[in-house]
Amino acid sequence: MNNLSSKHRKLAYVIAIIILLIPVIWLGMPSTGEEGSGGQLAQLRVKHELGESTLGDVDPSSASMNFVLLGLRGIATNLLWIDANEYQKKKDWAKLRSTVDSIILLQPHYMKVWDFQGWNLAYNVSAEWDAVEDRYFWVKEGIKFLNEGVTRNERYPELDWKVGNLHGQKVGRSDEWRQFRRFYKVDPDTERYEGGPDPEINPDRLDNYQVAKEHFLIANDKELKHKQHLQMRMLFRGSPWHAQFDYANAMQREGTFGKQRTDAWKRGFDEWTEIYGREEFITPKGPIVLEWTDADIKALAARDESITEEDVRHWTNRYQDTSNYRFWRTRALSESEETTIKAHKDIYDGEQLFRSGKFDEAKAKLEEGMALYATVLNKYPSLLSEDLAIEEGLQ
Repeated sequence: MNNLSSKHRKLAYVIAIIILLIPVIWLGMPSTGEEGSGGQLAQLRVKHELGESTLGDVDPSSASMNFVLLGLRGIATNLLWIDANEYQKKKDWAKLRSTVDSIILLQPHYMKVWDFQGWNLAYNVSAEWDAVEDRYFWVKEGIKFLNEGVTRNERYPELDWKVGNLHGQKVGRSDEWRQFRRFYKVDPDTERYEGGPDPEINPDRLDNYQVAKEHFLIANDKELKHKQHLQMRMLFRGSPWHAQFDYANAMQREGTFGKQRTDAWKRGFDEWTEIYGREEFITPKGPIVLEWTDADIKALAARDESITEEDVRHWTNRYQDTSNYRFWRTRALSESEETTIKAHKDIYDGEQLFRSGKFDEAKAKLEEGMALYATVLNKYPSLLSEDLAIEEGLQ
């Protein structure tokens, strides 16, 4: 090497660098997310589900940002969180949104970023606006943000559950629920969405609770492969059927008492007892099912010599109490009866007459409805122990 000229030495160094880079590139080339892409290390990470691409969609700009920052990613993230809080205090929503986008570039697979900021946009930021249309816009922003989090993180069933909860509870149970549910099917930005819903939120033009149920079902499917740390497993897996009940209940809150409403309650009862009720859940004394027969009790107890039939009955009753299983089974069954439907309709009509200032007519109609509802409660006395069942009579 000493006998080489300076020019030749430099050329030799370049050739040596190129030769050394070949195995580095072959081993360490990053994956693009497509099957078989990337170097040997990337393919091994995919094979053993250790790579970033196995968590969800990979954003190249996110990977580049993390590479450039090297070990300073934590510091940069903390500064961005501080900036986001300041922009929220100053109500600078445009900068808040752009700062949140920067945060997820640095923490794309940290679930709490998606969870908190999705909730923050849908609840805190939306509450800062006066017009209901503007509030709904930020509720949608929260849902869209969480949708992106789901795409980037396929191993978190909690995120799918959170998306479903925003569709269901925020749209359907907030103070503005009447307007939100209307906007859900006919977006206030009529020029942009041509008198229909925002396709990013409601592509199939469904009820908000129907969409919530779809997301809860996806969460349940993922939960079979990846553990969730949000709720007791039995409560988590009951969410789709609660969304079905909410869908049926929302129709009667809005004055719909026809076949669609009755079918929704019947479907809720069938799914509650035949799907959710027949799913096995593990207790300290072995598996149980919420919708049981004597044969089920004997079969479950027979799986383990140390477990008695009394143990299975005890834990089944405890889990039924925890999930409010018996109440919802009875409620769904009662809601399909003509007396219950007539009672709800009379109460609803009475409320509308009261709002119209027709107080005498309202009083008569409400008394008719409450008398019928008393008949229902006498037939199903277990409903009396639940606030949900008597709420209607207290309004």
